[in-house]
Amino acid sequence: MAKVSIGIPAYYGEEGVARLLHSIGQQEYEDYEVVITDDSGDGRIGRLAEGKKNVRYYKNEVRLGAAANWNRAMHLCTGEYMKIMHHDDWFTAPDSLGEFVRMMEEHPEADLVFCGTRQVGRDGEYERFISPEDAGLLRQDYRNLFLGNTIGAPSAVMHRRGVGEYDGALTWLVDMEFYMHILKGNPHFAYTEKPLVSIGVSAGQLTESCIGSREINIAEYGYVYRKYGLGGEKAYKRKLMQILMEYGASYGEAAGLGITKAEYLAGRAGKLAGKVKWKLGFRG
Repeated sequence: MAKVSIGIPAYYGEEGVARLLHSIGQQEYEDYEVVITDDSGDGRIGRLAEGKKNVRYYKNEVRLGAAANWNRAMHLCTGEYMKIMHHDDWFTAPDSLGEFVRMMEEHPEADLVFCGTRQVGRDGEYERFISPEDAGLLRQDYRNLFLGNTIGAPSAVMHRRGVGEYDGALTWLVDMEFYMHILKGNPHFAYTEKPLVSIGVSAGQLTESCIGSREINIAEYGYVYRKYGLGGEKAYKRKLMQILMEYGASYGEAAGLGITKAEYLAGRAGKLAGKVKWKLGFRG
């Protein structure tokens, strides 16, 4: 049994999967398995897996959707350490996987470790990483992730086996909620600012379709707000109000989340005091 499992929940994007598999094959750390669960409507991803060392391929009989496909990949993994890698992303350097494993082994108290990332798009690239101040906020209270996902994409994360699964009720905030779930059970984590993973950024991604969606943002922020009982804290209510105002929520939608008429009207009038500011690090 391999020490590390890398799950690839694929949905088309064979060019990206080929690049990702190549980067995995270049890793200096070799005690791993790769599990591909394919939600595509054809078999082109499967052909990429043929003859690849330590790679197992599974074609979904019916399309599962994003979160369910991620979960199927994790359920089929057997390693002690688990990591999802999306087909847009790849390991930046040959020592990347080994660095993840080193963090896990040097921090046995932690169930979750993560890294900085290199964001790569058509217009260039830059590095993204959590600041020490924001890491301190997460150590104070895992719920502060609701204020902003400072951990990053699933490809930037590794976790221990058995910590839970992605919430199928979510699309946009599914990764953030998963990290909240892990840290609620065990608040310890470790991280490095090193960009161990490169994140491909393009206009056709799920992220791009979700970020501008009124329905998704109001529904999902409201769902997480209720699930974690965040209504008693001013900072979290302020964040929710920012989302509701930004996406033009009706009073009925706001009231369903415990927002009073006075709070709603104050928000509409632009009188909501203060904005939550995060200090993510960036390097061009």
